[in-house]
Amino acid sequence: MTDLNFLQILLITAWAFWGIIDALSWNVGMNGAILACLFTGVVVGNPTYGLVVGGTLQMTQLGAGTYGGASIPNITSSGMITTALGAITGADPVTFAASIGVALAALFTQLDILARFSNTVFQHIADKYVESGNTKGITLMNHLGIIPWGLSRGLPVFVLLLFGQGLVDTLMAIIPQWLMDGFKLAGGLLPVVGFAILLRYLPVQKKPQYVILGFVLAAYLGMTTLGVALVGLVAALIVYQNASAPTATAAASTTVSGGDDYEE
Repeated sequence: MTDLNFLQILLITAWAFWGIIDALSWNVGMNGAILACLFTGVVVGNPTYGLVVGGTLQMTQLGAGTYGGASIPNITSSGMITTALGAITGADPVTFAASIGVALAALFTQLDILARFSNTVFQHIADKYVESGNTKGITLMNHLGIIPWGLSRGLPVFVLLLFGQGLVDTLMAIIPQWLMDGFKLAGGLLPVVGFAILLRYLPVQKKPQYVILGFVLAAYLGMTTLGVALVGLVAALIVYQNASAPTATAAASTTVSGGDDYEE
């Protein structure tokens, strides 16, 4: 495949547009970088490429979130663009994600801010409808609020996929090999930053044994990340069951005691 047809561009754009709406409402996962990039990979005929790009970008933001309405780099839209353009040009997925993907994600942060400000126009109109008791107007304004959110994701994806292949070809031709090697090295280091952010949120000091276990499995036994994650899942289930056991026992004891009192 050497080019994207218009249908492919529309499908990818539609996913990007609706992904942020899903994140703000039902949250079934459409706005996740891995799932979005996988869908893009399927559309362009290279799902493996999409998984690598999505996984690389996702690991750069482990633990990051829009807490308190903060804007963070948009790895979803940038990942979809990176997947589509990188797959058709044959660029290395890790290198492309670390260079073009990260740069676009940072740039798209401004579009998230613009969407938030634009949406206040509809909300101020809705305030006036509240004063007049116009429930249909309130509903309409909230529905119209979808537009700036969706365009903040869908529009850049559409434009760059429609006109960006020539730009990518140019960049790949003029960027020297040593710089591309540097991007590839950065792609391997960026996930470490994501894990470091995640560890800041986890109670590492209270349960350091699990961190040590994960390190031993990865460093000394050579277990893959997925394998370590599955071991972590088992450990989490054990901790959860142990924590739930006293509560369940106390509840059962209360029920039995209550039954005796009722009989008396």
